[in-house]
Amino acid sequence: MNGPRPPAPGRIEATDPIWRLWHELPSPWRGPIIGPEVENWDKITENDSARIRLHDLPETIAAELAWMAHWQARDGTRSSVLATNQLANIIRRAIRDRHPFPPSIRAMSWDQAAALQRWFYATRWGRLPPHGSIARLRVLFRFARLALVARCHDGHWWQLDDWHPRCDPRIPLSEREPQGNYGCSPGQIRHRWLREATKWQLGTALEAGTLRWSTVSQERIKCLTRFDRWLSTLGDPLQVLGDPADASIHAATFRRWDTDPANRLLRSNDRRFADRAVHPRQINDDLRAVAELFAFVAGNRADARRLLDTEPWSRVTEAHAAGWLRQVTRIKHTREINDAHYVDDHAMSQILAALPLLGLPRDQQMLITGDGGTPVAADGFDDPQAMRMILLQILTGRRASEIRTCRFDCLSPASAIAGEQIARFHYAQTKIDSAPDTILVDRQVTEIIAEQQRWVTGKFPDHEPRFLFVQRNGNRTGGKPYPPGTYTWMLREFSDRVQITDSHGRPIRLSHTHRFRHTRFTRLAELGLPIHVLQRYAGHATPTMTMHYIAARQQHAEQAFLATVKLKADGTRIQFSRNDHDSLHLFDRADRRLPHGWCLLPPLQTCDKGNACLTCSVFATDATHRTVLQRQLDDTTELIDRATTEFESKHGRTMPDDNIWLTHRRTEQQALTRLLDALPPEPGCTAGSGCSRPAVAGPIPLPLPISRTQP
Repeated sequence: MNGPRPPAPGRIEATDPIWRLWHELPSPWRGPIIGPEVENWDKITENDSARIRLHDLPETIAAELAWMAHWQARDGTRSSVLATNQLANIIRRAIRDRHPFPPSIRAMSWDQAAALQRWFYATRWGRLPPHGSIARLRVLFRFARLALVARCHDGHWWQLDDWHPRCDPRIPLSEREPQGNYGCSPGQIRHRWLREATKWQLGTALEAGTLRWSTVSQERIKCLTRFDRWLSTLGDPLQVLGDPADASIHAATFRRWDTDPANRLLRSNDRRFADRAVHPRQINDDLRAVAELFAFVAGNRADARRLLDTEPWSRVTEAHAAGWLRQVTRIKHTREINDAHYVDDHAMSQILAALPLLGLPRDQQMLITGDGGTPVAADGFDDPQAMRMILLQILTGRRASEIRTCRFDCLSPASAIAGEQIARFHYAQTKIDSAPDTILVDRQVTEIIAEQQRWVTGKFPDHEPRFLFVQRNGNRTGGKPYPPGTYTWMLREFSDRVQITDSHGRPIRLSHTHRFRHTRFTRLAELGLPIHVLQRYAGHATPTMTMHYIAARQQHAEQAFLATVKLKADGTRIQFSRNDHDSLHLFDRADRRLPHGWCLLPPLQTCDKGNACLTCSVFATDATHRTVLQRQLDDTTELIDRATTEFESKHGRTMPDDNIWLTHRRTEQQALTRLLDALPPEPGCTAGSGCSRPAVAGPIPLPLPISRTQP
């Protein structure tokens, strides 16, 4: 037993599939000593002085360990040399002491491996293994063993109990869906009949493209796992597939159980959500998942007989699915008018002032405002990537996944538009296939992206990065994106440290990054962007979805009301009563519309003033005519200056103040000046700034310096 000795090549197909994988390995990786002949060994291992030693092991286990070490190197992580050697030593000692162990790594679960490790430490050193040794061996049994099991499995990929696209390339992913950094375990469903049907239905839906990997792994498995837990509370779980007339009763019972937040928790670290109310939409999702499973099996009876146990699924009918669907409650899809998801200026200023702490090294400190307004020194979080990601979310309104998984070369060459340097940003649109995946961004965004590109290039100088934001650990080649769980955890810890509140004193959780999407679109809408432009910028398929993101702010409602104020020629406001229907209808009459306002003369009367509206008592205007009024004032002023200059040149004296022409022109000039002074200021303009053009949508001013020397 000095190394793996596979059977003759002609018999490989008829033997254990591990030998097929072993023959595909490069020769330096076939053992029994792996290391000296492997190119760049010091860069692909966790310890360049160690070698993997697979001598005196069963041939199958030696071949499996060799393949797992090679897979880790190709995956971009470092080969677990110390963990592999420790497991090899444990097995060699078990052979010597005749201690039982599984015949292969594939047949060895983590619990069995941990038990062998405890036996090894107890018999050799008389103590339990330290935490570091347990963690090191656990790494070997996470992804490497999953990849080994998947590659040696010749059946359907969905027949396995653990699914992970990183370990099993057979799992279908959509074009715009990134390689999943997360997996799921349908094997956790305890009732075998339910587990096998769940794997079949969800696997078929993925292959058909009716469901996406993110939906299956993050939602559907959890829904059916909760259903499995509820079944354990019943005396006879199979009664749910009994009389179809009782299906609605069972569904109602499950619905009541599912309403309790404590029953929905699937992990021990989810206990912080135990007191949160369950939204009816979440319960509906669970009910639909069960109903769709029943409908799928009932509609594919022939395949069900071949792939599943005939009992109990032979009892299920379409009536069972219909009974469960009847318990789905109807939720009114009326838009709730509020600003709960809007981050106001008070909170935004705190966020931008505290963000440098997120990128600050852990050995440095920064003063932040603590309870009661007292400055407190806080240690840095040493995560400049998270700092730049949340900045980009604030500035662009993109989803967290669209920033976190965007590609490294995400910017097109910059060009100058209206004096501004504009670039096209390609974000990772992973939710809607038909939606656009680019937006125009300004210099502020491009500088943040350029800073991140320099940081990534410095971290991985020998590799061409694939993603703009990368996983920091277990990512030797830089080919894995920043993990979603790490981003959420980092922002949650950051929120607990800095304690951001809005103008009403309500806490703002930065881990809920979707609120920045609401805020960005609300501000753009308030600047007057047309809905079709805002829909394109948001990356939505319909304008209805875009409108759900627009917050109804009371402050903006007041500003919008002031913008509709009608003024007379003398600058005083026109007061309309509820009975002024004739006056209100004048705004819809074409013959009462003027270039710079409206004529309020009653419909049956005619005007004898010509175009002298600025001296007329029934003339009205508002802020929408500001540009025309400003241009008219400039033209009138220029006309007065030109006429008085020509009069003085021709007659040798100034035009008298009582000149009838000059009197009328100055009256118009004064009226225009009063009107422009009385009109409410434009959005984005300060009082007295003389803004006369529409405000242009732009990025939020950031007082945060982006250092080029600090990562």
